[in-house]
Amino acid sequence: MSIIDTLSRAGREVDAVILRYLERGASRDFLPVVLHQVEAGGKRVRSALSMLCCEATGGDRAAALRPAAMIELIHNYSLVADDIVDCGEIRRGLPTVRAKYSDAMALLAAMHYREVLDEIANDCPRSDDMRKLMIETIKATIEGERLDILFEQAGRDEDYIVKHRCKNVSWDLYFEMIGKKTAALIRASCLAGSLAASASDDATDALAGYGWKIGLGFQVADDFLDIFGEKTGKEKGKDIIEHKLGNAVIISALEELSDRKAKGLLAILKSSRVNASKLKEAMELIDGTGAKTRIYRLAEKLVNEGKLKLKILPESSAKNALIQLADFIATRVY
Repeated sequence: MSIIDTLSRAGREVDAVILRYLERGASRDFLPVVLHQVEAGGKRVRSALSMLCCEATGGDRAAALRPAAMIELIHNYSLVADDIVDCGEIRRGLPTVRAKYSDAMALLAAMHYREVLDEIANDCPRSDDMRKLMIETIKATIEGERLDILFEQAGRDEDYIVKHRCKNVSWDLYFEMIGKKTAALIRASCLAGSLAASASDDATDALAGYGWKIGLGFQVADDFLDIFGEKTGKEKGKDIIEHKLGNAVIISALEELSDRKAKGLLAILKSSRVNASKLKEAMELIDGTGAKTRIYRLAEKLVNEGKLKLKILPESSAKNALIQLADFIATRVY
């Protein structure tokens, strides 16, 4: 059994908790809409992280159940919102909430999630700290998503987006975006566990640093897969097709390409539709650089920095699982 399978099985302990909270106050006709996103599946890695971090700092796994449920529901809340923003049709092999029930019902389901998150936070250990963590994380995720949209070079013509679109993405701006969009929630997963365990300041800082670094590494690896799509089931060149300049592979390739070739790649990203011919041209431009190797190594570097943060924690099966997860992120193929 892989580390992801092991974590997924542990993380699913939160499902009953989430469903119990979601069912409160939802009418019988609305309940299928509210439950669809959570029942559609997912690996539950973030909730497992919360429980592992609680155990790794000497806490009782049971104390982390509600905090882990809170984290998992934040994740699903963001997915419902993302699918509304991106007009997503399929997620986890099933129709999205909006595709099955309409944008209006998906928006209402997301609003229901947000109120339920407050209820869960109220029932968590150190509820004031948990609520603060929840609010900060949701705000960061929203800003990360906003930046990600503004990094798209075409496909959205609303006045605000056209006015604020980022035509040049520096590494600093890229890391700001993925830090808020991805790493903030993974860091929060770790912090929720340490809060549940009433861990020491040093242990909490170590887990926060671990979560932040592996979160960055996760997104960099995801960028790699969104271009090369190797053994992932993802469409090769997905982020090129979606006009995304905020991809580590593309940023790295643009640094190396000549001015003429860089303009050619940017022109493809800015085109109204990236057809098969344009995608092939873009992939050839990227393949002519060392971006593939550099970005794979960047993901590996970030994850290794995360693992180093765990050195101060005592040896335990939970700590070992955290290390295995980091190793998986650095080498994952799906």
